[in-house]
Amino acid sequence: MKRVYIKIILPSILTILLFILAIFLIIIPQFQESIMNGKREMIKELTNSAWSILNKYENDEKNGLLTRDEAQTTAVSRIQYLRYGDESKDYFWITDLYPKMIMHPYRSDLNGKDLTNFTDPHGKKMFVEFVNTVKKSDHGYVDYMWQWKEDSTHIVSKLSYVKIFKPWGWVIGTGIYTEDVKKEIKTLTNKLVWISVGISILIAFLLVFIFWQSLKIERKRVAIENELQESKEKYRTLVEAATEGLIMLIGGKISFLNNVISKMTGFENSELINHSFIEILSDSNSKDILEQFSANSVTEGQFEINLKKKKGGFIEVLVASSTAVLFREKVNIIIVKDITTDRNSSLSVLDYQKLLSTMDIGFFRARIDFKGRFIFANEVAIKILGFDNFQDLSQKYILELLANSDDRKTLRNLILENGFIKNKILKIHKKTNEIAIVSVTLVAFNNEISEDLICDGIIEDITFREKERADTATVVAELKSSIFLMEQPVRAFLSPLVTLDSDCAIQEVTRAFEKRNSDCILLTKNDKDYIGIVTGNDIQKRVLALNLSVQNPAYLIMSSPVYSISDTDSVADAMTVFEEKKINHLVVKNNAGIVTGILRINDIYIGLKNSLSFLQESVKRAETDEELRQCYKKQLLFIKPLLHSGISVKYITNLTSSFTEAIIHRVVELTIKEIGDPPVPFSFIFLGSEGRKEETLLTDQDNAIVYENVLPDKEVSVNNYFNTLGEKVCFLLDYIGYSFCKGKIMANNKQWCKPISVWESYFTNWITAPEPQNLMDATIFFDFRNLYGDESITNRLRNKISMLIANHPLFFYHLAFNTFNVKSPQISSGNIITDRSADSIDLKNAINLIVMFTRTYALQNNVWHTNTLERLEALKEIQVLNESTANELIFAYNYLMKLRFLNQIHLSDNKLPLSNLLNTKNLIDIELSMLKKVLSLLPLYQNKISVDFRVGN
Repeated sequence: MKRVYIKIILPSILTILLFILAIFLIIIPQFQESIMNGKREMIKELTNSAWSILNKYENDEKNGLLTRDEAQTTAVSRIQYLRYGDESKDYFWITDLYPKMIMHPYRSDLNGKDLTNFTDPHGKKMFVEFVNTVKKSDHGYVDYMWQWKEDSTHIVSKLSYVKIFKPWGWVIGTGIYTEDVKKEIKTLTNKLVWISVGISILIAFLLVFIFWQSLKIERKRVAIENELQESKEKYRTLVEAATEGLIMLIGGKISFLNNVISKMTGFENSELINHSFIEILSDSNSKDILEQFSANSVTEGQFEINLKKKKGGFIEVLVASSTAVLFREKVNIIIVKDITTDRNSSLSVLDYQKLLSTMDIGFFRARIDFKGRFIFANEVAIKILGFDNFQDLSQKYILELLANSDDRKTLRNLILENGFIKNKILKIHKKTNEIAIVSVTLVAFNNEISEDLICDGIIEDITFREKERADTATVVAELKSSIFLMEQPVRAFLSPLVTLDSDCAIQEVTRAFEKRNSDCILLTKNDKDYIGIVTGNDIQKRVLALNLSVQNPAYLIMSSPVYSISDTDSVADAMTVFEEKKINHLVVKNNAGIVTGILRINDIYIGLKNSLSFLQESVKRAETDEELRQCYKKQLLFIKPLLHSGISVKYITNLTSSFTEAIIHRVVELTIKEIGDPPVPFSFIFLGSEGRKEETLLTDQDNAIVYENVLPDKEVSVNNYFNTLGEKVCFLLDYIGYSFCKGKIMANNKQWCKPISVWESYFTNWITAPEPQNLMDATIFFDFRNLYGDESITNRLRNKISMLIANHPLFFYHLAFNTFNVKSPQISSGNIITDRSADSIDLKNAINLIVMFTRTYALQNNVWHTNTLERLEALKEIQVLNESTANELIFAYNYLMKLRFLNQIHLSDNKLPLSNLLNTKNLIDIELSMLKKVLSLLPLYQNKISVDFRVGN
């Protein structure tokens, strides 16, 4: 009991002491500082007000209303009699920057005098200090000693605020007496102290009361604990007689248990008593189960869980949890049944829960009527509806969540009529008032009782999916419409013709613009011949810029000649004319030569705005990082429908590669615009899959910079420029969506940003002294191509490589050895169903083997295509590979690449990270069989290259 006294009394005393210390050490000092800051702000605002008087009369001087002497004299006379404060004796004074006193209301003896050596009783030259302060920062505060108001015999400390008035070179200021502030602070502090003392006494009384109540509670707790111990002994007899495992939890800890639990787990009862129930749960349980049983009180219900066994492993049991009140304390009664022997008979509750936990689907039970509310909802359902917890959700009427009034009227009737509704698409209002699209399935419990319709339901948030579906449909339509649009005759895009006589005034043209709502006017001669055209740009550039009178004839500002096309010409033909002539309007004539309208380039751009071709145009016109990033995100929407349409892989990779080229080309352009023109010619090159034009949706950066050789005295500056260029380009590409290369083969790596002489030495070393591992790492560089800059640099490098290869045939042996030595991915032979034990195949590795095989033969035979399919076609044409082998390789490559694309689309659709790993369990039998067949060909290609180049184990 003594410990109880200490635990209660000591904290009470410490609480009072901490409160007092907080008052005197924190609150009062901060209060005093706040008062002082308020005074400082007051004299600052007062000085600003007086300063505004000077400014007013200085403006009168500028406006010629007063001479400077008159303005200054009037301003001084007004400020001299300004007073404020409790006794209206606080004042303003003015000096110049010498300093010399201009005006002091109480020390007229100083007016006009030199104040350079004027000091306060402490020897401080305060007027010099005023001048120094305003010279340094135009305004500020200064401490010094000064007479008490008009009493020159009473000297006290003072704080002044001074501010310069630059037009006249004056310093104006005012101040407060520190003694006044101290007295005010002292008065307020005394009040605060008495208030604090009163609060402290009140707190003390409250703590005494709390202490007394706590003491009574502690005595009752001890008595209840003794009674509870007695009840435990009585309950133990009942527990030991049970045939199933029984555990009683108090506060989440095992109070007692019967011997059945010991037989199940191998733990002695003494090893589990007073331990948390969570300690005997196996880690193989789901996260939800572990959280459920780690609480102080387990929710009532039935659960399938795994219990640890003392000697290792776990036992699968079905537990039923119920609650009871024992001597006013809530306890959990856990009944445990071993279900290991029943494990194979059916799907367990635990398995079912695990299955549901992997799905982004909500489950709920609810009454469906005007006053209907949720009876139960799982966490996913609560989250989908935008609520934080079930308590908030249970207060919401269900039909109020429906955004469509028709759904509110028909939903209940549909359930009553059929007993269920399946996958009904509904729009709902979330708690945040956002609109969400959900798929709902409802099954009625008692559809015959319309007054109390209770349903079990499944809800799935398909907002993202529906939006993506709509976006995809739009993209597909745009892909079709953009091609169709370019083939249409221009007559479908004509604007009405507006004409005026060429001798009319420019003013008439501008009126016609407004009246006819047109941006161009055709000028005629004798109402027949079209001699010129006037556009809005002509008005801006020629009338406004040259300051022409609007009464001048319109032909002075027209553009001539007028270009025309036939109304049967296509939009594509018109675009060619627009680009060649650098114009924005074309006159359109029919077969009889009669003008039928005007074609504007803006009307065509509207039709192309969101098409794929326009997406690349958007890249070319992008000026910011974010614009390029948004273009990159849209690319996926264009690729998806093409992949599902069965279009060839080569066409898709051409699209992805050309898009990437446009992105990187624009990034390099913007970077050069930022850092300045390059000091010497250079080439920004693609490597690896980018160099081969074989990019998928998951492509990291593989690039480098090659620049012209420079003189030694310029090496450092030129190298620094291109290092900066490489670093900025690569970091911007990463932001857009092209991740950094894990092997750091990028232009921001100084090793791969070098003059052409260094690059020639790199390839010379790789070719003349090829180490197998080094060559394996370097093969990515043999697939380079120019993206931006001077292509002659890459041609020189390619010629150098060609010469080196011709003189060092051993190089091909090592290339072939690396191809032969790569382990090809395989699926075990045998029954297809059992093959599903092979969880995943790395499709990139499988394709790389074909790439390496083809590269070796291409380099040997001076085939300088970088694309694998183009290399295979060239090797077939020159009969290095026979037609059968080449076609087989082309088929295998296309099949694996298509599978790689579709796998990445599948991962994207399921909001999973993009990967080159294909889960074979997702394939149907015929797909798996085809994949096995293609992969089985890879060792055959390795055997061929080992024979042709005489390599082996």
